[in-house]
Amino acid sequence: MSRRVETIRRAHEALNSGDVAGLVAVCDPSFRLDMSDRVLNPAVYEGHEGIRQFVAEVHEAWETFTWEPEELVESGDLVLALIRSTGRGRGSGLELDRQAAMIWTVPADRAVDVRFFRNRDAAQRAARR
Repeated sequence: MSRRVETIRRAHEALNSGDVAGLVAVCDPSFRLDMSDRVLNPAVYEGHEGIRQFVAEVHEAWETFTWEPEELVESGDLVLALIRSTGRGRGSGLELDRQAAMIWTVPADRAVDVRFFRNRDAAQRAARR
């Protein structure tokens, strides 16, 4: 497994286990988290504080939520993560189970950017650019 793919695997493990410190550790201080393609609460988060804010918002809205990579594909500095998102809404009990994707940029030892896509085909097209 390549260094970049391993970094993203660790990022997802940390995210899914609630290990914010572990997630921050694999992300550059200038990290940018682009969740603007979300239906609910589209937003962009900046830096390590942005990561903490994002995780807190997810925890506030969802009793459980995971982004499980089904496939990680490296292309240059990019890692395309084809993911299955599952969750249960806090209070509402709403169940979510969907496929989505993330494109992570990992030029060196740490991720500097991730962009969320609701549509896997759109993510795959963007990763080929």
